[in-house]
Amino acid sequence: MDYLPYPPVEADRIDLFDSERVETQYVIFGGHRPTYAFTDPSKVYDGHLSEWIPMGYKILRMAQKVAFLRNGDVVRQWPVVYRNLRVDPPDPAPGTTLYLDNWRRSVCGYLVMTAPNAVAEPEDAYDATGALAMAADASHQGDTVLLYVYDAENWH
Repeated sequence: MDYLPYPPVEADRIDLFDSERVETQYVIFGGHRPTYAFTDPSKVYDGHLSEWIPMGYKILRMAQKVAFLRNGDVVRQWPVVYRNLRVDPPDPAPGTTLYLDNWRRSVCGYLVMTAPNAVAEPEDAYDATGALAMAADASHQGDTVLLYVYDAENWH
């Protein structure tokens, strides 16, 4: 099985490579392995997430599906809903001091996924244009999903 068995209710599970669903979709990575996509991020924890994503020495990353691409073209695109300003701030005014969460910043950003176990990061993980171009190139080899990781936590 390529996906972690989350969400727990099978009817709530969406294939990450489904391009037909119009709702904003989310996914959780337990280490490098993703869950199925789902549409309600408020149900993520329910206090029992470790029943479906085993704890261990890994990082739990929460992501949103941003685009689905095929043959170099965007088939469906969703706006980024969550953006942590301490991880991905807008361009600051000159002379402004930024207080960044450097650990989260190092593990969040855009990801290009060509299969559940094939994920790549753009050179600049926060460059939306570059990430979309990388996803478009990858989509010539097969269906591709562009994800935006908006939060992370230690999962051990």
